[in-house]
Amino acid sequence: MNNGFGLRKAILLLGAVIVASGSYSSAVKAADGGRQVKTTAWKEGTAVSTDSNVSALSPGYVHRFANEPIMLTGVDRSYDVYYNVPKAELGGNHYLELDLSYSDLLLPSQSTLTVLVDNKPLKSVSLTKEEAKQRKVTIALGPDEAKPGFHKLTFAKHGVVSDDFCEDPDNPANWLQIARSSFVYIDSKATWTIADPLKEFPHPFIEPGTTDEVYGTIVVPDAPSPELLSSALELAARLSSLTAAKKPVPMMTESEWAKADGKLAHVIAMGSVGAWTGPVKKIVEENGVRAENEELALDYMSLEEAGKTGSKQMLLLSAAKDEAITEKLRVLTNPKLAEQLTGSHLVIRQTPAVADDGDEPKKLTLASFGSEHLLLNETKPESGKLIVGVPSYWKLTGESSLELKLKVSPLLMAEIGERTERKSTKKTKETGADRYGKYGLTVTVNGIPKTVSLQELTKTKHQGDTYTSSIPLTDALQDKDGSGALDITFTANIGHTEGPCIRDTNNGRWIFVDKASTFNVPHEMSKDSSFQHWPAPFVSGQGTDRTAILVPQQVNGTFLSQLSRLVGDLTSDTSRRITVFREPLDGQSLKQLKDYHVIVPGDLGRFPSLQKLPEKLLLPTDNDRLQLGKYNAINETTDYAAWIQPSVWNENRVMAVFQKVNVGGGEQGSFVHPNLLQYLKNAKKPGQVVIMNKAKAVFTAASPSDSKTSQDGKVSNPTEKAPGIPVWLMVLIPVLLVGLLIVFIRMRRKEKRDAGKQ
Repeated sequence: MNNGFGLRKAILLLGAVIVASGSYSSAVKAADGGRQVKTTAWKEGTAVSTDSNVSALSPGYVHRFANEPIMLTGVDRSYDVYYNVPKAELGGNHYLELDLSYSDLLLPSQSTLTVLVDNKPLKSVSLTKEEAKQRKVTIALGPDEAKPGFHKLTFAKHGVVSDDFCEDPDNPANWLQIARSSFVYIDSKATWTIADPLKEFPHPFIEPGTTDEVYGTIVVPDAPSPELLSSALELAARLSSLTAAKKPVPMMTESEWAKADGKLAHVIAMGSVGAWTGPVKKIVEENGVRAENEELALDYMSLEEAGKTGSKQMLLLSAAKDEAITEKLRVLTNPKLAEQLTGSHLVIRQTPAVADDGDEPKKLTLASFGSEHLLLNETKPESGKLIVGVPSYWKLTGESSLELKLKVSPLLMAEIGERTERKSTKKTKETGADRYGKYGLTVTVNGIPKTVSLQELTKTKHQGDTYTSSIPLTDALQDKDGSGALDITFTANIGHTEGPCIRDTNNGRWIFVDKASTFNVPHEMSKDSSFQHWPAPFVSGQGTDRTAILVPQQVNGTFLSQLSRLVGDLTSDTSRRITVFREPLDGQSLKQLKDYHVIVPGDLGRFPSLQKLPEKLLLPTDNDRLQLGKYNAINETTDYAAWIQPSVWNENRVMAVFQKVNVGGGEQGSFVHPNLLQYLKNAKKPGQVVIMNKAKAVFTAASPSDSKTSQDGKVSNPTEKAPGIPVWLMVLIPVLLVGLLIVFIRMRRKEKRDAGKQ
């Protein structure tokens, strides 16, 4: 007995020593039907290999850099695109493959395409006539072109169709097209080795610029507290905002993660030490994870699934209480703090006070939508498309504009001055000046161009060499048939120096568009009980401070993942946290809820507090099914519904409900669809009820009051207009009718008399 006890004690002691060294591995057997996961704590400062996001299944990464064909016209044209090299162990076989087609009239002895990466020339190819219809070009990429991160890829075309020195540079037969099937291939391997994972955060959980972008899952305890749910949603929204496509980060409970049988993903597990009840609890215990008082512990581990190759990363966020996670989560969500993180194990005892980005008024510039400074010249006269979207919750109140900050080449401005002075010269010279001396910048917004004349620009006020010009945007922003987004391109019109027979690349003549150019969009925050300016009033100039989400007592992964999508949609333009209340509500929670706009996601039958107030709900429910008949919608074909109304707890606040119409007809926990959220942001149609049918078509349902008003208007319209007819007109009409009748009778009698005489 004593020897056995001593042996067990020795084993436990040995385990503790191994844990302290950071090299301890533990195997956690999941619930029946699930996976068996092996965890290994990372030793501080030691390099660890885990799966690469992009190459774990099929080594090698393909990046297609063009969403639409790239067309290069004229003698000299260039175009920039960007590609991303993901984080992975790299081989040496990287290359660019281009699918080209070009005019068969190009002279192969003089026509070339040059490819540059980060302004470094890689290769020039001759454009031969035999391959004009379809040609593949493969160009090897070196180590500099394959470093992880973004790279600029430039295509510079020089093409001529004639030996004539006076060739017209605008000849439409002078063209080259790069097909959208072109791609960059990165010889990436299946692993990524790193010794400082916190420095790389949020990689590998998200990797912007790659095909999928989101590669991680957030796991919470089976019974998460409102504080923890709020923190998990805040972290998910922050990660989502860093992806180009604003993809939602999936969430699930501990039990669901244990039973999941799909492909193992990177995991962020967050919760107080005592909240876990399943496999995460064993991981916490067997790896000696501790967090005391108000501390927040960040621990990295490797995850391996029994019987399968490869490993994933796990970041464990632990605290003695969920409130500590809520308080210190900003070390991950605030960029100024996150960039200071380092190591694989870190205990945060105190976080510095950092101003929240949401405290500053939102300023819309070209840079805030991803644009860099634009330098336009003859060889690169046009920018790529810039997609701009003002916050959908802004209610526009005045004339909107883009206030451009421009710089113009001194040579170009001097030439404009010279041409102005030569207006009285001979007609032949004036004709040449008219053709090639008209300089300007054309800004095309949603297909409608507006040209700024550089000659007129010189007459406006300017500071030093910086000029300003205003481009109106009101019509484009208020277009009822538009999506609310602006598609903007910039084109420089700087012509040639003296005519088509003079070869001049115009390198000293350019127009510079500053990325600090500002969008002036007067607006206010809508407070209406309508979806027209969604997500207002839940999001305002102060973020989501006055918004709360009410969740049911039991939640699952489907519910949490859809809630992650909804919250990401709400907070895409703000970094504020959303308060969470959880059923059943006690007296204090009910009192606090009166101060918030409230969002209710999911089956109303799971919200006891709402079941007590059925008469205050906009839509009635019968046998767990919403009744939409009075909104001109067919219950049997409707899949999801959302409505907005005054809050049942405070009529001066607003409440929105998202629900699956037939609770038993779909996945448990489902309450919203991406199509419906996309419609709410883009449609901008007034209305309290929005539905999506089973064919995934979304539309705003007409309210009964609207229908009744319309019908009443049609019936009462004639009687309403009658009193407005002048009395003299009512008397004159019968008199005219009688007069016309008399004239008609006399003419008929005259015709008969004339016929009798004949």
